[in-house]
Amino acid sequence: MATTPTRTRPRTRPPAPVPRTPPAWAPVLGIAAGTVAVLLLLADRHGYDGDELYFIAAGRHLDWGYADQPPGVPLLALLADTLAPGSLRVLRLPAIVATGAGAILAALLARELGGDRRAQWLTAAAHALALGALGRLLSTAALDIPLWTLLTWLVVRWVRLRREGVTRDRLLLAAGAVVVVAMQIKFQIVVFCLALSVAALLCGPRGFLARPPLWAGAGLAALSVVPALVWQHRHGWPQLRMGEVIAAEVAQRDGQAVNLALMVLGLGPVLGMVLGLYGLWRLLMDREPAGFRFLAVAALLVTGFVVLTGGRAYYIHGVFPVLWAAGAIGFQRRRAAREAAAGRRAGWAVYPVIAASAVWPLLDLPLQPPESYIDKAPHRFDKRSEIGWPQLADQVGALYHRLPTGTRARVVLMSDDYWVASALAHFGPARGLPPVHSGSRGYWFFGAPPADRTVVLHVGHPDPALRAHFGVARQVATVDNGLGIATEYQGRPVYFLSRPKEPWTRIWPELQYLDSHRPHITAGHASYPHGPGAVVCPRQGASRATCSGCRASTTASR
Repeated sequence: MATTPTRTRPRTRPPAPVPRTPPAWAPVLGIAAGTVAVLLLLADRHGYDGDELYFIAAGRHLDWGYADQPPGVPLLALLADTLAPGSLRVLRLPAIVATGAGAILAALLARELGGDRRAQWLTAAAHALALGALGRLLSTAALDIPLWTLLTWLVVRWVRLRREGVTRDRLLLAAGAVVVVAMQIKFQIVVFCLALSVAALLCGPRGFLARPPLWAGAGLAALSVVPALVWQHRHGWPQLRMGEVIAAEVAQRDGQAVNLALMVLGLGPVLGMVLGLYGLWRLLMDREPAGFRFLAVAALLVTGFVVLTGGRAYYIHGVFPVLWAAGAIGFQRRRAAREAAAGRRAGWAVYPVIAASAVWPLLDLPLQPPESYIDKAPHRFDKRSEIGWPQLADQVGALYHRLPTGTRARVVLMSDDYWVASALAHFGPARGLPPVHSGSRGYWFFGAPPADRTVVLHVGHPDPALRAHFGVARQVATVDNGLGIATEYQGRPVYFLSRPKEPWTRIWPELQYLDSHRPHITAGHASYPHGPGAVVCPRQGASRATCSGCRASTTASR
């Protein structure tokens, strides 16, 4: 009996590996080193930023979680201030190094997508020009963005090797380790991971989601955040409420349209904007680099989430490096096509573009001395939040030491703002000041004053709930840094409160507030506070936006 031969489907071979251009180490490391050198040089130009002081205070109350962040940055601040007390360079070193590393990772990402040497250093340059100034302060964003870039590089490398027939699942496990670290800095990495997963389901590569090491890494990341989640549960999930507070602050300060414009401007003027938008278009159209459309979709999903939830503009900065890389590769392909058509090497005016793009970071660097702010109105890029903290502690210290000895033993310092409370906690011990407490944001969770501290020296307008529990509340001074600089806290009142009607165990639960714009009582009538982003008129005690005798207007809130 004749048998019918079975047909076998020819096995498809994976595409041959595309040769990678060697890393452009010389220009890329030069860009990264130059960025680090500039940031280190300017690191002690002014003083502490208010958030940096808060990180140090949070580190002194180290815990598994906080109302507004995971424990990573407070831990770094604690280590820096313990190893080198008072050193701004040491405190800011992690952010500075992370910013330089971010430029290198962005260049390696461009290489992984097929970028030549020029595409690599252009991507590094776009990163340095757009995000370099962000790394001059210790912040969650300065550390978070490079971790997003590293995560993107690991995913892109896995996808590329998989298409070339090489399965290197340890890259996915490493991606899980990166998420573990990022979750200790900022929880927004979860949004990026979900966006990548949804984009992979929509556009491919879907097999990426079926790899066991990916889920092992996800499980590791989930386990790492359990202590923080337990802390949040025990304290009423303040992190979720902080999202609502931030959305309200963004809407009040800028509005949705301006915030969206700031997101786009975050790409950086000229070079970053051109590369970013062009790269987004090329990825969406699946042009070279082909097969990575899911990265553009993930970037749009992250942006849409931040817009809908009212997040701050910089929350999306972590998706920028891959867009810059894709844009640089797009111009690389265009240049190669022109060279093939013309039969000669084609150039393009990149250096004037880079020179024009350098204006943006220069505006955001502390190039001017503090004296340049004397008698000048605030603006978005000035650095007044880094000026006047020691002088504030000096003034409060002078008030405290004027009090009778018996009264001083019962005094507790308080403030309606966590920046002020953090500054007094940092500079106060050297001036013999007592402990500092505040109901503002995460500071409330540091605990109530001791029961025997029944006299309050309060910087700022006391909360109505606080005033209601004291028989005496009178203003004893007005904040004056003596520098002639209208900082955010210049002109705020200092109150003396005594004769408490209830113990702190009854008072303290009423003082918690995450919103920095709570109503206060001034001069016997209700009004809204100036908030942490307002400059106060020393003559009227009102926001300069409402004082016709002052030229300054309210500044951008943090």
